[in-house]
Amino acid sequence: MKASIVTPSYNSLVYLKNTLSALEKQDIGFDNFEVVVIDDGSTDGTAEYLKSYNGKLKLTPVINPKNLGRAKSRNAGIKNSKNELIIFLDSDIEVKPDFISLHIQQHMKNEIACVGKVRFHPDIKRNSFMKYLDSRGAAKYITGERIPGQYFRTTNASVSKKIMMEIGCFDENFTHYGGEDAEIGMRIADKIPIITLAEAIGYNRHVRSLDDTLNIIHEYGEFSIPYLLEKQPALAKELRVQKGLSNLFYKFIGLYPFYILIKLFAKINIASSCAYSYLLMCSYRKGYFKHLRRL
Repeated sequence: MKASIVTPSYNSLVYLKNTLSALEKQDIGFDNFEVVVIDDGSTDGTAEYLKSYNGKLKLTPVINPKNLGRAKSRNAGIKNSKNELIIFLDSDIEVKPDFISLHIQQHMKNEIACVGKVRFHPDIKRNSFMKYLDSRGAAKYITGERIPGQYFRTTNASVSKKIMMEIGCFDENFTHYGGEDAEIGMRIADKIPIITLAEAIGYNRHVRSLDDTLNIIHEYGEFSIPYLLEKQPALAKELRVQKGLSNLFYKFIGLYPFYILIKLFAKINIASSCAYSYLLMCSYRKGYFKHLRRL
């Protein structure tokens, strides 16, 4: 079995170089995998770098003339891939030498999808927020454990090209941050099991501040969650935006004074994981209800 690494990149050349360098150190032969990098309209010289790349990898650059978003970029990567296994990897992730072989080994056993582990790079001093991010989603599960489709994350994940083509690839109506992974994950989970592959570790060097993260999550709530719920209404309960008394409760605890107080504690690194979950929830809920007020 051979793999195609599909990596979208937008103005992240400084990280992408490290990602490609790590892929050059894989413990399997270069004939067993290719790397498809999609430059999504970057302005930092990514396209020029990819076109002039002369390293060890079988690298296929796909250059978007303008920024088209992650869903369209990943679909372009899939379209330009040649191998039977697709491994999605973000452009700011460095992997260990056994990364590709671990993904391939799992797919040679069963028809499944895999979600690897992502954590911040060991060289980076982690604060409490970063430790929280390292433990979310699929990270809560052990290797081989089946996970819900909404935990599928293309930061580090693999699935056969056949399955991707059968389900129609990513929904390109997702044009803002977030949502496309969870939506396609639920469609994948309707066909095959999605399991964790904690040994396939990706190290993230891209550190965002709490404020930047909350702003991104607000955008996710405003622009992506409404469409995500159109496609997958069952997620309303998990996202805590369903109608009824529970919604009133979440509105109450999300009132400005509570939010500001918890955010203050979080900024001085004395917040628990529950506090960070609360802040993220409040941010996307505010974005989501901003969308509803416009209707």
